Amino acid sequence: MHSRWTNAQISPMSVDIASAYQPVVSLDDRAVVGFEALVRTSGDGPSITPPELLSAAREQGMTAEFDWRCRVSALQGAIDAGYPSGLALFVNAEPTALDTPPPRDYVPMIAEASRLSIIVEITERDLMGDPAGLLRAAEHARNMGWRVAIDDVGADSSSLALIPLLRPDVIKLDMTLVQGRSTAETAAIVAAVAAEAERTGALVLAEGIETDRHERYARDMGALLGQGYLYGAPGSLPDFGVVVEPVRVLDPSAAVTVRAPVAVTPYGLTHPLGSPRRADANLLDAIEKSLLLSAYGTGPSTIVLATHSTSTGLTPARAAIYDDLAARAALMVVFDSHPAPAGQNFRMVVVGVDEPLAMERSIVIVAPMSSVALIAVERGTGDDGTPLYDYRLTYDRHVVLDAATVLLRRISHRSAC
Repeated sequence: MHSRWTNAQISPMSVDIASAYQPVVSLDDRAVVGFEALVRTSGDGPSITPPELLSAAREQGMTAEFDWRCRVSALQGAIDAGYPSGLALFVNAEPTALDTPPPRDYVPMIAEASRLSIIVEITERDLMGDPAGLLRAAEHARNMGWRVAIDDVGADSSSLALIPLLRPDVIKLDMTLVQGRSTAETAAIVAAVAAEAERTGALVLAEGIETDRHERYARDMGALLGQGYLYGAPGSLPDFGVVVEPVRVLDPSAAVTVRAPVAVTPYGLTHPLGSPRRADANLLDAIEKSLLLSAYGTGPSTIVLATHSTSTGLTPARAAIYDDLAARAALMVVFDSHPAPAGQNFRMVVVGVDEPLAMERSIVIVAPMSSVALIAVERGTGDDGTPLYDYRLTYDRHVVLDAATVLLRRISHRSAC
């Protein structure tokens, strides 16, 4: 739809804004357990939608400044209303802003808001554009004492792919899941979310609940929390003198910790797995190819990461597999010290020939329902000159996710495609 405004006509840092708050409830009894703060224009100026404001801020290079302004508006509104410290406050945030210190003028108010139970919703549309920045943003949010939610899960494959890596405290199901008809894709999303919630204790929140039928669907999908016009439209905060106490499941002590592997390469994470096995390049090639082919059936929410040692080159056949997976998976990245082939569709990260990672070759596959990693390091050559490797093959989800995190932290920002 064509916008009423051009980005040049919008001044995100001077237009009057305010926060509206929509209730979040427990689906068991519809008791209010929190509110989501939503930005709105205010005053006598023109009505501009949040997407228009954000688009203008991006084009004018002030995404972080505008995002902090919106977040501060939400926090200030809650403080002014005497918001109870145990009631969850959901606040939207762009990862690039979370990764940026707040303006100095906001620091005293942010300190005052530290008593609030804040849950930051990751709202970035191009989640895979800057995975390293996204991981840093989540870590910074947790370091500030805030919890993390992933928004619009089910709207695209990227949000589902990042759930196990970001370890959100709250998983918000996109409104299309409860308002639409059940499909095989819906079932796959619900199953993946249920598996992650069971593994980590993350809470599932269904958005867009407008009818009793939507609420039944949400409960059937495993949601414990709900949000939508059935429970109230965005508006002013209520009189907290009569608000019920929040339900126990939103106790801040249930917050998930940051995934913070200390190794600098994937192989450094594998020592607890026991003694490595030995393989020559031919055997390792065969195992790698088998794993890559298995990724074809894991769906579009899969992340595939491959590292190449300095003694191995990227063959046309392997590049073709990577290209094919790039079209099928949420993210396909190759880490290599050799130049990238022309016209590839997968992402490429250059590794220095003197780096420890340049001695390793790995295939790390993170899928919603299963994960696997083959991680190897060079150990000289055989009698025929073929490179030899020590390797470990693991399905231990924690090791696989730590290995993926180590590699994702090396990926530089890419502009949205």
